[in-house]
Amino acid sequence: MMSDPRLEEFAKTPNWIAFGKALAAALDDPERFGFEGQSELLAHVAQLRGVDPSSLRNPLAAVNWMKLNAPKALKEENASVPMTGVLVLSQISIISNDLAKSLAPKFFSGETSRKDLQVALRRAEVSKGGRGVAAHERAKRIAHFEEEVFRFLKENSKVLEMGRHVDVVRTSREARVPSDFSVIRDGQIVAAIECKSHRNKRHRRYLVETLAMTALLAKEHSHAVLVVPESWGDSKAELAHFQIELGLDDVRVAEFGDEDGPGRRFRYLEAGSQGE
Repeated sequence: MMSDPRLEEFAKTPNWIAFGKALAAALDDPERFGFEGQSELLAHVAQLRGVDPSSLRNPLAAVNWMKLNAPKALKEENASVPMTGVLVLSQISIISNDLAKSLAPKFFSGETSRKDLQVALRRAEVSKGGRGVAAHERAKRIAHFEEEVFRFLKENSKVLEMGRHVDVVRTSREARVPSDFSVIRDGQIVAAIECKSHRNKRHRRYLVETLAMTALLAKEHSHAVLVVPESWGDSKAELAHFQIELGLDDVRVAEFGDEDGPGRRFRYLEAGSQGE
């Protein structure tokens, strides 16, 4: 089948909001583009974008939520708005629509970050399900782990093996693909760093999805590092295995522990380096 030029045009759109709007409109009338059903059109657009069809659900869900709850932001098509933040807002609205409405303007103006929304979501879940103490403690552990990793890498950037003249900074809220930290050299981002804190459930799907997100960061910034705590046990070896098995050469997995000394606190789980 010859590809419709209109599909090719919007499939290559880097602005996720503009893309989501165009895709939603196309799905309303797939026959107009020569397809019998929505699934065929989705598969074709996914092929044009070089992604799995399931990944297109996220921009569609985010745009559909904005249609009902943030039409002004949808019209503005500000590409710096993180799609993941909109998805968190949609989750919040399921629990408390009033809370989502109060948070949305601050989020779209940049005053509230994606992580602020995640904290609000956890609190909303707690207020609804009565898991207050446990959820609050888990949120504190996550924040504490990220802070520890950031401070250590800020002071010991050489352990990243990315050359001598690099700095570690917190990633801007406006990043197209958000990460926890960024590695900077000569004013340019050369790698992204994503942290995953202590957690009890680390099933295969979660590990693969975590690596997939890190791979997306690597595609955006050439290299990406996934930092997990020493407490992940056998899951660390699984991550390293998946990283090699999936051919994610620009992704590195590292563990962060409690031992003294730069080489003991932070260790890559596979050989190799990314120097200048």
